Amino acid sequence: MPLYFFDLHDGEELAVDTDGIVCASLEELSFHAVDVLPDIAREVLPDGPRRTFSVKVRNALHDQLVFRATLTLASAWIVDEVDGHKQPGGDRWQAALSRAKTQVSALRKELAEDGYSHDLEGLDSLLSVAEAEIDRHLARGAPKPPAANP
Repeated sequence: MPLYFFDLHDGEELAVDTDGIVCASLEELSFHAVDVLPDIAREVLPDGPRRTFSVKVRNALHDQLVFRATLTLASAWIVDEVDGHKQPGGDRWQAALSRAKTQVSALRKELAEDGYSHDLEGLDSLLSVAEAEIDRHLARGAPKPPAANP
């Protein structure tokens, strides 16, 4: 039965698996990869409003990446005040754009890892423009709320 290594990334640190797990089937391999993600998330959160956790599986025979599983957890305040208390999450505009940028960056990275960025060059270019547009809006700052009608 083949041996596979399950490298874990918690959004900040990479833990390279040196022991591995023997998997009798590809279904078992994918189950192990997906099954570990909620446990990692529970250990790390609440360490920020947005984290992406991933497992990349390598086969021992060729040291080749064969499978990836990703879990993204995001939390955000959708109002500035709750029952007279200011929400503790900071600037909602900046948080929303930062989440969007993270998601666009993750899409570009996955396309590249899967070997599709060349075949989908137009899409990658569009995602690049989206990242630049998000940066422009972040630099400009939050829009002013509309004036109340008397």
